[in-house]
Amino acid sequence: MDSDEGPQLRRGDNPLYAVLLVAWMLFSVSLFALVLRGAWEDIRSEFHADAEADIELVRDRLRTNDALLSGFAAFLDVLGAPTQEQIAGFASRLLGEHPHIYMLEVVEKVPARARDSFEQALAERAGPGARIGSFNYQDGRRWQAVAEKAAYFPVSFLWPATPESLPVLGLDLDSVPHLRDALIRAEASRGAVSTRPFALIEGPLAYVVMKRTDTAHSVLRPAGADQRYALLVVKADAMVPDRRNARTAHVLRMLGETGPQDPPLYAMLATQPASAVERRTLPKFTLNVEDFSTSQPVRLTVTRQLRFSDIRSEPLLLAIGLAVGTLAVLVLYLSRHRAAVARDRDHLQRATHGALHDPLTGLPNRRLFYDRVEQASAHWRRTGEGFALFFVDLDRFKEVNDRYGHEVGDAVLRTVAERMRGSMRETDTVARIAGDEFVVLLPGVTEHAAAEPVAAKLLAAVAQPVESRDGLVLQLTASLGVSVCPEHGIEPEELIRHADMAMYDDKRAGGAGSHGTPPRPLAKAPRLRVIRKLARGTGGSVMPGGRKKASRGRGHGTG
Repeated sequence: MDSDEGPQLRRGDNPLYAVLLVAWMLFSVSLFALVLRGAWEDIRSEFHADAEADIELVRDRLRTNDALLSGFAAFLDVLGAPTQEQIAGFASRLLGEHPHIYMLEVVEKVPARARDSFEQALAERAGPGARIGSFNYQDGRRWQAVAEKAAYFPVSFLWPATPESLPVLGLDLDSVPHLRDALIRAEASRGAVSTRPFALIEGPLAYVVMKRTDTAHSVLRPAGADQRYALLVVKADAMVPDRRNARTAHVLRMLGETGPQDPPLYAMLATQPASAVERRTLPKFTLNVEDFSTSQPVRLTVTRQLRFSDIRSEPLLLAIGLAVGTLAVLVLYLSRHRAAVARDRDHLQRATHGALHDPLTGLPNRRLFYDRVEQASAHWRRTGEGFALFFVDLDRFKEVNDRYGHEVGDAVLRTVAERMRGSMRETDTVARIAGDEFVVLLPGVTEHAAAEPVAAKLLAAVAQPVESRDGLVLQLTASLGVSVCPEHGIEPEELIRHADMAMYDDKRAGGAGSHGTPPRPLAKAPRLRVIRKLARGTGGSVMPGGRKKASRGRGHGTG
């Protein structure tokens, strides 16, 4: 019951440290977020500028395609029935000036009655066996015969006429689903339309832009021909921008009625890709730009992953320096604050201990003892479990101070107090309330008879010889009084007063025991025995009864 309650004061330290650490973390995160945001804004501005430049390049080529197709259709309309040489000359000059155009073609509407004459003229140009046919672009990519129908829409002219492209002559667009869809739209709109991307017979990915042009006579002059279509074949790789950022990815898709069409015209990944850590921790920019201003509606998707190397080193180093500097200041402050708190806590503990304990012996003082007795009384009221009190007074202790000085008396008190505390249980309280007066609280001891052996043990501990620093050995006895709660009272003053009266009765009786005080084992022993030892380093021994045998000096008996 003599434990110190001071360590409970440490519970309030950690919240301050946690708050300061969280504040530093928020400051550091905000600082790096500010730096990252600056880099993010710079890269975003550069990214948007590059993306706008790319889409503008695409727009220029799309407008050029429309203009070339309109020029080609106008050429066919103006001449009415141009010769193969005239069309070839015009197409050659057109492709020479615009190399991104892969091929120019002309498609005729050929009625069924004119099929034979058209195929005959076609064979003269493309070789024996040339006829109107269909090409399967999906399953097997092979030529197929065309079933009989009211009209056909074969390719009647193409440029450049290479060995790889000549088989396209006679291809019936009406027999190919994606080309037939474009024919229908061109017929309905009378304007330029485009197909979805597809792989050409020759292999490369491309799309076709076509426009209807009416004339009274066809190129091959079949009877009854009244419709003709001018076609531009644009290879997908011709739309790839000439310049682009190596850290930027581009995807260009044609737009149909249901949205973006696959396959894309091109999909280019960044040639300097970001790492997995950068992809997980840093933002990515994505920009979708759509253009519906031409006959070839497209969507350009540009993405760029922010990388650590995009962050400028100057603000980053400044942020790191500020974060490390503030952390150092915070650590220094916390260490000093912790030291100050420890000093304050130590001072408080010492002050608290000094207010509740005897400065000489370290035992609880009167104030703390009364508090313990009040707690024991409250416990008795709740549970009915009583307790006992001892009042202990050292016999003839005043003679020790008078004959040998207060230094020896203080040493005797410290030794006796330590022995008294050592002879009691941990739950008992031994206190010093005046010079040589001690009191003991024994919780759970509810009867006088149970207190007798404890009292005998305590008196025996007090009666052990006490040696001072100068070789003086003293043997003291003590008088003891007992009170029991609730037999002798329940209030601290009442119980201590009864034990004090019992102690004085015991002292007057010479230790024989009175007023309920148990008799001491050595009732006839002297109240104070003084044995003077030889000085350290000399021979001699202590004689029985207090005398000693030596070549010089005398022993002293009972004081």
